[in-house]
Amino acid sequence: MAKYKSRYKALGFYVNGDLKRFNNGLYVTDDKDTMTVLDSITDAIQVNEPKTTVTKPDISEAKTTPKAPAKRTASTK
Repeated sequence: MAKYKSRYKALGFYVNGDLKRFNNGLYVTDDKDTMTVLDSITDAIQVNEPKTTVTKPDISEAKTTPKAPAKRTASTK
């Protein structure tokens, strides 16, 4: 899925004879023909969103050395 941003809120363009428009400066598409046209428009910029993947932590990489016991300090009265 490609997301494009325009510096104009209502930018219109044609793809295979059909009029397409940006909505509030954004346009999202999966169509290859539309992406080709949008890549050629100088007022439209493709916005690449970072893909976030959630991974489970690997237990084998966890540190297995126990912590040293806490040292006691003398209390002053």
